[in-house]
Amino acid sequence: MDDKPPIWESFSKALGAEYRPAKEIQGASGLTHEVQAIAVDDKGNRVILISADPNSRTAALMRIDVQATMPDAKVLVARPLAVDLAFAARFMFNTETGELDLPKVMQIGAVMAKGDAAQDEMKELLGPGMNSIFGPIQQSDLPIKTHFLNAVEQAASLDWRAIFEGKHGAALDMALEALNQLRSIDNLAGDRKQGICPIPTYEFTEGDWDMLHSGKHIDEVQERLKSLNIFQYFFPPADNLALGLIDKGLSAGDQLRAGFKLAEAQGHLISPNTIVFPDAASMTDMIDELQARGFVVSGETEIAIGPEGTTFRQTISHRPAEGLIERLSKIVSFKVDLNLRDLLKPPV
Repeated sequence: MDDKPPIWESFSKALGAEYRPAKEIQGASGLTHEVQAIAVDDKGNRVILISADPNSRTAALMRIDVQATMPDAKVLVARPLAVDLAFAARFMFNTETGELDLPKVMQIGAVMAKGDAAQDEMKELLGPGMNSIFGPIQQSDLPIKTHFLNAVEQAASLDWRAIFEGKHGAALDMALEALNQLRSIDNLAGDRKQGICPIPTYEFTEGDWDMLHSGKHIDEVQERLKSLNIFQYFFPPADNLALGLIDKGLSAGDQLRAGFKLAEAQGHLISPNTIVFPDAASMTDMIDELQARGFVVSGETEIAIGPEGTTFRQTISHRPAEGLIERLSKIVSFKVDLNLRDLLKPPV
């Protein structure tokens, strides 16, 4: 790892920013925050912090703390995650249709019962799956404590009482309960909820790591980040952004416009449409196109998500770029609620 260029140089270039090697940055509070790198876009006046924090909430607070030291800049935060127990569990124990592979679980249980004599057999069964856990950790430059705390946090989210008590202590039943719970964990949810961009490096292939380390082929890096729905956090397509905000209940035209203005003010550069025609420039034209394709339905005063929009949103609402939608929808909704409370205040 040490003899290879850091992946964040290619990552920064793909986002139109200049890589600055750094391991920490100080906020207005005086606190020092751990980072993997800093990327600076002088033209767009953006600063992208690659967090090394093991917790999504404190990484989000870092954005506010650092933003206070540079009020004229637009500070964004991305947080790499190299450990995802749910991803590994699905990799090892899911069938092609997404169901739990019960025969494999039974096979592993039988092999485990053989004890030390079956070590080679166990390695053959679990080897590829274990590599999905430890491979990304070996490639990652994140501190070991970050990996450890991430794994502990994921394990702590399981309902251990249901695992140990719900099935009367039967070993197989406990294992099945644990696996079913583990497979359902959404490891990116915390980052999305806090409005930052998670980077699931455990989804990187060997080819991805080589490409990112090379510092070249930036167009290909961009395309890979798009396929992982990371690029769209920083450069949200206009129609995707509108659809996401509508899905979150921001259905009035002034709310959508407020969401777009806020996105740009916070450093998210609106990019061309990917669902409707790229030249549907105005908000009205874009909504008309989305409606014509069944992505939204319009009422007299409000817009709602349509059947095609629901299907589309289901494919991306759990992905990294959704952190932007989460943050914008909360802020705009909060401001609307404040305005309503002002209007409904009793006369003094």
